[in-house]
Amino acid sequence: MTVSSPDLIQSLFEALLIEAKAAYDSNPQMQAFAAWPTDMVYQKTAPIYIPAIRQLSLWENEHPLHKATQSILPYGKWKQTYTEQEVGYGFLQDYGYIELFGPDGHFTSHQGRAYIGYWGKGLYYPWHHHEAEEIYMVVSGSGYFEAEGKAPVTLTSGQCQRHDSNQPHALTMKESAILTLVLWGGAGMAGLPKMGAKS
Repeated sequence: MTVSSPDLIQSLFEALLIEAKAAYDSNPQMQAFAAWPTDMVYQKTAPIYIPAIRQLSLWENEHPLHKATQSILPYGKWKQTYTEQEVGYGFLQDYGYIELFGPDGHFTSHQGRAYIGYWGKGLYYPWHHHEAEEIYMVVSGSGYFEAEGKAPVTLTSGQCQRHDSNQPHALTMKESAILTLVLWGGAGMAGLPKMGAKS
């Protein structure tokens, strides 16, 4: 049965936040990157549908954060930063993210930003950069991470990749889809990624 009560929907997002915090608490690299915000307030938001919701709903995985993400799929304010001209039609069919907390998040915070991002198997997320510092933690699946000045590496559940301000990076889903918890910090948190290497 579809959940429609605002209180029940809020409880699903609160459960998602609890699992995200548990993942954060279990990972020293995430903790070293940024403190968990103390100013979060839940916001009722209108859901935004993206095609990738269907694929993510069918992906079986027992990680608590993965399962909690699936529970909010119909109610999330899903986003796609890029245009079809930038990344192609197929990319937009199997990619998306929500802002868990931040200025435009399901939980408002002005102390940081966190995203839960999904990319389907076989996608190539081209080189891009942004002013904000960033750390990815793989929740489920795996990805081949590339970053300027670092050796490429395949990361799986619980492993992290950090990107400095304006450090170009790319991601390829070679073996499976990937679900990630991403934190942003430092200057430029209100900005968006720019495609290509830093000019």
